[in-house]
Formats: sequence, C-alpha cells, structure tokens
Amino acid sequence: MNNIKKALSIFVVIFLKELKHAFRDKDVLIYTVVVPAVLYPLLLVGGIEIFVMKQASGSRDVVNYAVIDGEKPKIRALNQLLARGKHYKLVESKDRLKDLFNGRIGFILDEVDVSAKNPRSQKPNGQKPTIECSTKVEAIVPSSFFDINKVDALNNELKTTYKVLLGDAFKKKGLDPLALEINKVEQKNVNPQKKELFSLTMALLFFSLFNVALGGAYPAIAATSEEFEHQTIETSLILPVNRWLFMLAKLCAVLCLALMAGSINLVSMYGDSSLAVMGAGAAPGVEVFRPNLSLTLAQAPLVLIAYFIIALLYSAIMLVTASFCRTVRASQQWVSLPMTVFMLVPFLAIIPQIDLSPVTDFIPLLNNLLVLRSLFNGESPNWMHLVASLQALLLVAIAMKVTAVMVFERFENKWRW
Repeated sequence: MNNIKKALSIFVVIFLKELKHAFRDKDVLIYTVVVPAVLYPLLLVGGIEIFVMKQASGSRDVVNYAVIDGEKPKIRALNQLLARGKHYKLVESKDRLKDLFNGRIGFILDEVDVSAKNPRSQKPNGQKPTIECSTKVEAIVPSSFFDINKVDALNNELKTTYKVLLGDAFKKKGLDPLALEINKVEQKNVNPQKKELFSLTMALLFFSLFNVALGGAYPAIAATSEEFEHQTIETSLILPVNRWLFMLAKLCAVLCLALMAGSINLVSMYGDSSLAVMGAGAAPGVEVFRPNLSLTLAQAPLVLIAYFIIALLYSAIMLVTASFCRTVRASQQWVSLPMTVFMLVPFLAIIPQIDLSPVTDFIPLLNNLLVLRSLFNGESPNWMHLVASLQALLLVAIAMKVTAVMVFERFENKWRW
C-alpha cells in the first residue's frame, strides 16, 4: 500500500510539473486555448453568415431530381408545378440511388400510400372504423444534413408556386384541384442508421477531434524535444522513478491538454452556431446549422469513452512523433504528418458507404472514428467496438514504449559513448 501511495504521489508531481512546463510555452496556450475557442468558431459563424447572405440574395443553382413513377397523379401534378419555375429540373436516371449518392441528382420524389382511421366512420356494435387510404409525396435524400435545406427549399418553391397558381385559378377558373393538395413534401431518410448520419452535432464532434490533436501537439513537443533542446532531460534521468510511470505522467499531461482543447472547441462552436442561427431569424435553410444534441443517457457514456480513447491514441502518437526529434523546430515539422492524417481520416469516417465491419475494424484510427459514429447514431455496443478499442490501447502501449526508448535509452547510450 505504501508503494502505491508513493508511486501515486510521484505521478502527481511529474504530472503537475509537465502541465506547468507546458503552460509556460506561448505556443501551447495559443493552440490549446485561443485557436479552438476563437479562430474556428469565428470561421463557422462566418460561414453561416455567408450562407444566410446567399440565401437572402435568392441566388440558387438548378437542382436535378428524379421520380419513382412519373405516372402517379400527385407526382405528375408536382412535376407540372416545378416545371413552372427555373430552380428544378426533372432528369431520367437508370440507377436513382446511385445517382442520389454521387450527387448527380439532389433528391428522388415518390408518391406513397398513407392509411388513416376515419373517426367519423365509427360503426355500431363495436365494429372497427373504416380505413381511408390516401397518398403523400416524399423526397428521398442521401442522409446528409445539407439535404434538409434542399427539402425546405423545395417546400418553399411549392408554396410560392401554389400561391401563384391559386391566383391564376381565380382568374382563369381552370386550376387542377389535385395541385392544391400538394403544397409540401416530406423527407424520407434512406440511411439505415437509427439517427441522422450527418447531423451538425456529429460534424462538430469530429472537427473537435482535430483540435484534440492540435491541442496535444505542442504539449508533446514540450514534453520531449524541448527537454533535449534546453538540456533538462538530465534532471529527469537522475530521478529514482520508474520509466513507465514517468512516461505515463507525461502522456496524461498531454492527454489532459488535448481534451481541454477539444472540449473548448466543441462547446465554443456549439454555442456560436446556436447564437448565429438565432441571429439569422427566419432565413431560408438556416435551420440546418442549428445543432441538436439528442443523446440518451445510455449513449452519452459510450460516446464519451470512445472520444476519450481516440484522444488517448492521438496524444500517444504525438508523443512518439516528437520523441524522434531533438529540437522544437524539427518536431514542429514532424508532427505535421500525423496532423494531416488526423485531418483526413474523419472525412473517410463520414462517408455513408464506409461502415464498421470485420475489415475496417482492423484499420487504425478509422476504426475508432467509426465506433464513435456508430455509438453516436444509437447502435448498441458489440464485439467490433471492443476489438477497435483494445487495438487502440495496444497501439498506445507500443507508442509509449518507443517514446521511452527514444527519450531515455537513446540518451543514456549517447552518454556511455
């Protein structure tokens, strides 16, 4: 018990020393606090403002769309409505879903049956009421949160055209009564996940992971290369401390600062996005930028654990990368390589065709991001989640072993010579 208390006290001392040493570096403060809290949220708000300005100007490209069955009455009437404007174009498609996901068409219109009970048709003697069948029009989209804007724009177009047609009908008395019923279509998400795959909240969560890597980069440099450059590594070598305990304290300090950067960025961008949407008022399509966090109590801890494991892996990779260098300038150049990977891999993780499978489960980094995505979308934990997490922890252990060799044994061998 005394040995455990002694080890914990040494760990806390080294951990606090690493934090103090990191916060003395202005680069750490800039990339851990200032950039995540100020720069990226301002870019997001600026993007929202540009979007609002573009929507307000009324400049809109022509949107191609396809239909399931153009002979159905409401689809036929809807095509006539959209043909009156210049914003939508009906195109022929041999493989509608393929064209939908590759962006050739914006959405697919389909007329589906809707069954509803008529309360006025209640029959005596406890008999069931009659079932009235009607139809509605659905706009099938490829599960992207930007497509919500497409459906809203389509509904606005229908409302505008509806008013024009209604006015013409009163003048000419020749309006098809079926056209009056079609003033709105409903969105149908063909994503097999339980929730919207590309919600803004998930996009912010994935982007905050880049800030996790950015926030851990400079503390990792301060914990390794800077000690060699300032020749303070000798003090660490003479300490009667287990090397694994020493490296664990360094890793925890880097992880703490990395998580702080990611959390600051996520909270800041979430709040700024909400305020920007509130300030935009009723601008068309601006609701797509309103973050909506709908995690259940069962999901939240699983998502936090997955996020923590990714941050731990990022921190270990930053440490092992910086440990190969003996100057701060060299480390800054070396860490740009994993930073590039950390920036590109999340884009792969949000591609609908890439799912967590027995194949992708063994691809480092990508598997953990897919685990985070699946848990965020409401999937229950399974063996692939466990395998990906254990693989990440194994990679962390390997990275810390290599870091210890580069920091300690390489330096000791130099002195022996």
